[in-house]
Amino acid sequence: MLKPLLQQLLDGQPLTPDQATLAFTTIMEGNADPAQTGALLGLIQSRGATIDELVGAAKVMRAKAAKVDAPSHLTLIDTCGTGGDHASTFNISTAAAIVAAAVGRPHDIAVAKHGNKSVTSNSGSSQVLETLGVNLHAKPETLTKCLGEAGICFCFAPAHHPAMKHAAPVRAALGFRTIFNLVGPLTNPAGANRQLLGVFAPHLTETLAQVLKQLGADAAMVVHGTIPDPDGKHIDALDELSTAGPSQITELHNHALSTTSIDPSDIGLPYSHPAALHADSPEASAKIITDILAGEHGPPRDIVALNAAAALTVAGLTEDIPAALPLVFEALDSGAAQTTLAILAQLSHDQ
Repeated sequence: MLKPLLQQLLDGQPLTPDQATLAFTTIMEGNADPAQTGALLGLIQSRGATIDELVGAAKVMRAKAAKVDAPSHLTLIDTCGTGGDHASTFNISTAAAIVAAAVGRPHDIAVAKHGNKSVTSNSGSSQVLETLGVNLHAKPETLTKCLGEAGICFCFAPAHHPAMKHAAPVRAALGFRTIFNLVGPLTNPAGANRQLLGVFAPHLTETLAQVLKQLGADAAMVVHGTIPDPDGKHIDALDELSTAGPSQITELHNHALSTTSIDPSDIGLPYSHPAALHADSPEASAKIITDILAGEHGPPRDIVALNAAAALTVAGLTEDIPAALPLVFEALDSGAAQTTLAILAQLSHDQ
């Protein structure tokens, strides 16, 4: 079934939306030959996935996901990124999700944090949350309760995307990044329609913002940060907003896209030395997050605050990131964010 599409891709023609839907339906229903699946993924990766291909794949993956029912009165956001930046930082987006939930909860804003184990970093979101006491295998009804009472839940990707099992062996055998690395963050199981999405390359901010627009997102920031070396000769990528260097943001707001850059100095945050953001294990990452939530000041707190403020802006709580920062710092200083994690950990074990 994939053979005609493979020839088309070999001829340099991308897939149409309908063709992408057909191809990824075939793969995710287990009806594709593994060799053809590998060829299709490799051909798309060799020139980069188009918007139509990403939209088609995401629609199929969303349709086949095991859903989480969110309380209807909540505005849902996600802080899931693509990973793949090789920066070896602590789990910034996970910490930001907890802090954003603490701020947003009184305003009926909740975080449906979507994530997985890490492939390219020392600690994935699932690994650090498990270290922090969160049950990764909570039932869907438990996740609904977490959203309603803690203002946050964690959707462990393997539990919510069973159709991906058909592609998993092929992806593992290929050993390189594929379109699925971009599609995964677009498929929140709770249907979060507002998203802070970090990407590993700057050219992807506009592409994925356009994909989110076509998928019907209410609002989004697709971001890419940088960590320059002190000598300025090399720049590492970061799939978060950075306090070590400038970041690029493509924002989806009122159905329109705009791309800007932001520097920590623009909003009164000090520059962070890259070493202060490093974590070499889930335990080290969990320790940093625990210290941040306990009120410790320093570079880790600043970068979490920046990303939490962006998430709250996407949620519509504030007009911009600077307006959200005081709310974030208050949640950290008051212990509200620490309490949010404790409630999440406790509720996630309720069965």
